[in-house]
Amino acid sequence: MKYPVDDTTLTAWANLLGLTKDQSHEVLREVEEALRRGYEFRPLVLRHLTFEQTTADMAVDEFALMYLTFGLHRAGQDELADEVMGRALAPATTLRRPL
Repeated sequence: MKYPVDDTTLTAWANLLGLTKDQSHEVLREVEEALRRGYEFRPLVLRHLTFEQTTADMAVDEFALMYLTFGLHRAGQDELADEVMGRALAPATTLRRPL
């Protein structure tokens, strides 16, 4: 899978989360697996597209959220990962409590 960020960015994110190189590779594997699971349930209008075509225009923000969430889990910060995902899924009008 081609990621919407370069290796320097991935390394910086891994360092911020305190991940080893192996852990970072595991996070990338988990992100790809999650995207491939979603690909299996894509709408009929996208059935003619390959996995690479459906993920080619993935926004950096979307990828960053996935990397952050999976990376926090990998770093042992399950509660924080769940909080991040909850905030990402909450409607913009919902009042959010501070971390």
